[in-house]
This record gives sequence, C-alpha cells and structure tokens, in this order.
Amino acid sequence: MEFNIGPRMVKTGLAVALSLLVTEVLGLHLEIVAAIASVLAMQPSIMRSYAYIKEVIVSNSIGLGFALFGYFLLGTHPLSVGAVVIISIAINIKLGLYKTVSLTVLTIITMMLGHSDGISLVYIMERLSLVAIGVLSAFVINVVVFPPNHEKNLFKMIKEASEKTNFLLRVIPNKTMSIPQMKAEEKEVDKLIDQAKDYYEIISDERNRLFIKNRTLFFRNIIIYKHMIQVLTKMQTLIKHLEKNLQIVESTTSNKSYLIKKLVKEMNSYSENILLLYEDKIVLDRDLQKETKAAMQVTINNLIEELQGSELAKWTYVFPIANSIIELFFELDKLESFVRVKELKEKKE
Repeated sequence: MEFNIGPRMVKTGLAVALSLLVTEVLGLHLEIVAAIASVLAMQPSIMRSYAYIKEVIVSNSIGLGFALFGYFLLGTHPLSVGAVVIISIAINIKLGLYKTVSLTVLTIITMMLGHSDGISLVYIMERLSLVAIGVLSAFVINVVVFPPNHEKNLFKMIKEASEKTNFLLRVIPNKTMSIPQMKAEEKEVDKLIDQAKDYYEIISDERNRLFIKNRTLFFRNIIIYKHMIQVLTKMQTLIKHLEKNLQIVESTTSNKSYLIKKLVKEMNSYSENILLLYEDKIVLDRDLQKETKAAMQVTINNLIEELQGSELAKWTYVFPIANSIIELFFELDKLESFVRVKELKEKKE
C-alpha cells in the first residue's frame, strides 16, 4: 500500500498545531474549534487563502447574526440549532458563499451551544477569536511553508494527461486494447484533464500576486498552459469520436479509414514533439516542421475530397472524426507558435 504525505497534508497539520499553540498561549477554551477552522480554511493557493478570508468575514457575520437570533428566540434545543444551520446554509448558498458554508456552520454551533451563564460580549469575542485563529493559522502556514509552485504542478498534470491521451490515440486505431480497459483509461484521461482545468483556474488567480519573481515569464507560461489544455480537450474529443465511429468507417471504406489512421498518428507525434520542444528536450527544425505540417494538410485535404460525394450515412460517421482532427491540427499549430515565441524571447533575455 502506498503512503504518500504531500505538502498540503503537512501544511494542514502545521496549521492545526499553530492554532492549538495560539489558543493555549491566549488561554482560550474549546481550542478544538480553532483546530477544525484551520483544517477547513486550508486552501490550495495563497490567493485563494486570501479570498477565503474575505469570504469568511461576510459569511461568518451572517452566521453570527443567525446564531444570536436563534439563541434568543429559539433557545439551544438541538432542533433550534439545526433550524438555524439550515437557514444560514440556504442564505450563504443564495449569496454564492459556497466555500465558507462549513465554517459558518461551525461558528453557529460554537455560538449557540454556550455555557449556562448565557451569551455576553466577552463570550462572543472569544468564540469568534477561535474561528479567526484557525483561519489565520491556515493562511500563515500556506504563505510560509512550501509555497505552492503552481506552474510546475500544472505542467506535471498536463504532461501526465498528454501521455495518457497520446497512448489512447495510438491504441484505439490499432485495436490493441480491450473495451473495458479502454473505458477505464478514458475515464482516467477525463479525470486528469478536469484536474488540469481546475488547477489552471488556481494558477490564473495567482497572476494578481505581488511577489511573483518573473511576471513576464509567469504570464507567458500560463498562456501556453491554457493552450495545452485546449489541445488536451481537442484530443479528448477525437478519442471519443474514434471510439464511437472508427469501426463503422473501417467497415464501409478502407481509404477513409487509412487516411484517418495516418492523420491520428501524425497528430500524435506532432503533439508529443511540441511538449518536448517546450521542455527543451528536442530541437524542431522550422523548415522540416513546415514540410511535416504541409504533408498533414495534404492528407486532411485528401480526406475532405474522399468525403465529397459520399452518402449522408457515411458523412455521419466520418465527419465528426475529420472535424476533430482538423480542430486539433489548428490548435496544435497555435500552441507551437506560442512555444516558439517563448523560446525566442528566452534566448534574447
């Protein structure tokens, strides 16, 4: 069994430890509230931690208001607490405060389950301080310990997804994989691409950070990553169309099938070469690459010519594949241009 402890796990543990230490120094009771708050508040990026704090201020103000309202009007019966939690969750969702719902619930429970002396201003401040300590502990640890290298993490995801998609584009035309295994591989590809898209949103948020060392390089890279993800999406679409229609195309016409398989193989090599070019692992001769792309365009034109005059039924099966190949070709061409520009500018710098 694999046992991996990642940076986020370590940071969450340290945030819990820090929140417990602070509550102990300040002599606050119910330190478990601060510890839970630190776990809930740990975010995957510094900017998201900052945005989370701003959202916490709004959502917890709502939570505090409902907690006081519920306490004085309904009391502390479990059903009363539950009713207040339901209403506050509904209000938070209505306002779009999805990320801090759990923390708001924690605040309400902490406030309403007060001691026998009732709720006082000191009591309110102490309970809010517990939540604030937890959230700030998570933020401090996120900034200080293992600051996330989002560019490196995102490219790792893109590369893994690319390897999987390239593998599928090799085996699907040749039918060298069982259907159940292929379905499992496709599911994994979909998951990896979705993860890359989600992580891109995080790295996109980071563009507003004030402490990026090389902002020009950062912006240049996230533009390239955006286009890499678009390429992955086009490859994902092509895989689905190949799996659905290629067998029918093979049974109706051998020439179209041959052209499709040839193009898929060339697109696969093209995408792998661009990724290697980005990593400075290979040098792609511009003239040779132009000839390769021209040859691909000729094959695409041949496929289009083969489609002309075909029956409508054949178009139904061949056109989705042909369209996916054409879209992928132009997306790869754009990606190569961006990578070339980056390479050129880095040499000048």
